Amino acid sequence: MARGYPPYQFLDAMGEPAGLDIEVAGLVFARMGVECRMVPGDWDDVVASLRLGRLDCVCGMEINRDREHFFAFTTPYYSRKVVIFVRRDGAGLGTVEDLVGKAVAGDRHSFAEHYLKQRGLLNAIRIVRTKSKEQSMRMLKDGKVVAVIAPLAVGQLLAKRQGVPVRVIDVGDPGSPVGFAVETGNDVLLEKLEKAIEELKREGALQPVLDRWLH
Repeated sequence: MARGYPPYQFLDAMGEPAGLDIEVAGLVFARMGVECRMVPGDWDDVVASLRLGRLDCVCGMEINRDREHFFAFTTPYYSRKVVIFVRRDGAGLGTVEDLVGKAVAGDRHSFAEHYLKQRGLLNAIRIVRTKSKEQSMRMLKDGKVVAVIAPLAVGQLLAKRQGVPVRVIDVGDPGSPVGFAVETGNDVLLEKLEKAIEELKREGALQPVLDRWLH
């Protein structure tokens, strides 16, 4: 799991794993009848650890073609919309073209990054990799970046917590599907995860979790 991505994945005031994905993972592994140990880390480190076989799976990973080269995914259990946040008082920042030549905090392989690439703008923008969205929002607050690429719910929550007045540049993300990721070839674990997720969906056990965290 990643740190600093509320309401999806984060460490609470006691330093314990919390969030939508963590609660879903708890239900899934309880249904499978196995204990799980959450390993929190910076997102890039989490992804690298899965590729290197140091983790069995990652919960709450957005599914896209780039990642499907390395990982196998379960059926999605919800979707996340990615947008670009700028300060509400940021003059002259109304479109993605206005970000050219400026520093933007972002993730690898996000919908927004693909959008910028398609528009021929990605190499003209300085993408700054951060350890968490909490750090990204602090950098926006401190003026170290002019924008933050983040899931809508994450950015809204962090901006409110940190007292950053923000507005959104919409990049047309219809919502990226989210599921559990395992190493390609780990079909046994994938099938067990898939079976548990489908049973929980069928019983209506997942929707209350989504509603509680997202609304």
